[in-house]
Amino acid sequence: MNRNQRRAMKRTAATAAALLARCCFDYDGKAMLPVADPVAIAVLEKAFTRMMQAGGELMALPLSEAEARAFPLHEGEKRLLPGGVTWLAVGIDVSGRGTYAMQCAKDENRVLAHEAARSMALSRLRASLDMPGFPAWQRVQADA
Repeated sequence: MNRNQRRAMKRTAATAAALLARCCFDYDGKAMLPVADPVAIAVLEKAFTRMMQAGGELMALPLSEAEARAFPLHEGEKRLLPGGVTWLAVGIDVSGRGTYAMQCAKDENRVLAHEAARSMALSRLRASLDMPGFPAWQRVQADA
């Protein structure tokens, strides 16, 4: 991205982040579930805004347990580690769609757990950024 593109991204960060956050899905290899919980959407919006304000650089944020549970595939005890930490990483894929990855980790040393979860979330995100995401325009139109 050139300097003008980064500046434009920063100017429209809040509006674009709101749109990206409303178009995200969880996918477990079998089903695609829309992220619809207002808490999850707010977390995604915050992360996408920060990413765009940083000029499009990948962004990773720690989540509270309540925030992590707001995502469809992390409800209940499905993927959360009791007493663990969860990080969310966001980016834009090759087709220009907002993409995210979450990772939980647990260790007696909380600093190591945080670093492991953050690193794995960013690693999983990078792997998915090279593929086009799921078309989300129907979801945006339905929400409008």
